[in-house]
Amino acid sequence: QKWRPFCLRFEGVVEDFNYGTLLRLDCRKDYTEENTIFATRIQFFAIEIARNREGCNSVVYSSAREPAAAVAEE
Repeated sequence: QKWRPFCLRFEGVVEDFNYGTLLRLDCRKDYTEENTIFATRIQFFAIEIARNREGCNSVVYSSAREPAAAVAEE
């Protein structure tokens, strides 16, 4: 009920705004049965944008860059 008014604001603005997608509860962990919930696409976008602004996804970004940097050095 709390999300519905927020989500409906994006109808016609974001394509497939109400389609379902998987969302990690803890962004530092992988997608597992215990760490995953079902959310609408606009909820996923809103939560991921907030996580990025708060720096929560920097752990994922850093871990993805380390192997790339190692390959580039070789």
